[in-house]
Amino acid sequence: MGLNWRQRDILSQLADVEHLETDHLAAHFSVTTQTIRRDINQLCALGLARRHHGGINMPSAQANSDYQRRLERHRGIKTAIAQAVAERIPDGATVMLGIGTTVSAIAEQLLTRRDLRVITNNVQIAHILGANSDLEIWLAGGKLRANDQDMVGHSVIQFLSRFQADIAIIGCAAVSEEGWACEFSPDEADVSDTMLEAATARWLVADGSKWQRSAPVKVKTLKQFDYVFTDHTELASDIAFVPCAF
Repeated sequence: MGLNWRQRDILSQLADVEHLETDHLAAHFSVTTQTIRRDINQLCALGLARRHHGGINMPSAQANSDYQRRLERHRGIKTAIAQAVAERIPDGATVMLGIGTTVSAIAEQLLTRRDLRVITNNVQIAHILGANSDLEIWLAGGKLRANDQDMVGHSVIQFLSRFQADIAIIGCAAVSEEGWACEFSPDEADVSDTMLEAATARWLVADGSKWQRSAPVKVKTLKQFDYVFTDHTELASDIAFVPCAF
């Protein structure tokens, strides 16, 4: 059974914004929510979408899209988060920077700094900060994920485990309803977990879209981070977060 024109339009929109609300779609197409739910049900049955928070998002297997495309998505808030993070990193610190485009944005903010030691599995971070000879950069070697521009695998875990960092800064693919920072694969989660265990302070960076997505592998709860840098405002009172806006 082929897709109707609304369903094709929904998939096109979903590729750009990651999450769509049922009510918004009904208004957009000038149809009832029941009609949209039928469209959504078929898309989900075909594995082309996934129900989440009153609407749909991309299925986990497709959601971690091409690096350059993700880099441009939500760029304004990623830059605002990166600036807030960079302001709090003291001179002389040893910092672990993990997976993700928001973490890469932090590297851009650190480019003019001096006297920092940066340990990462993120190829883009090493490339960005390698332009500053005043910084000490350690890049973990392992299996290259070309679409994500990072290294994963056992050798990465071994390498990271040898360090003691002042701060570990990670991103995540999604934040669950139960308050878990989650990743799409165990390889990603293992790297993030290792960095967090190797550092004195744990920082999470996550723009608001992460609360509209789902990913299957748990890393840490938001309560286990010293700071959560985000533009998402609906957080529990016992979570230490730094509000970011652009």
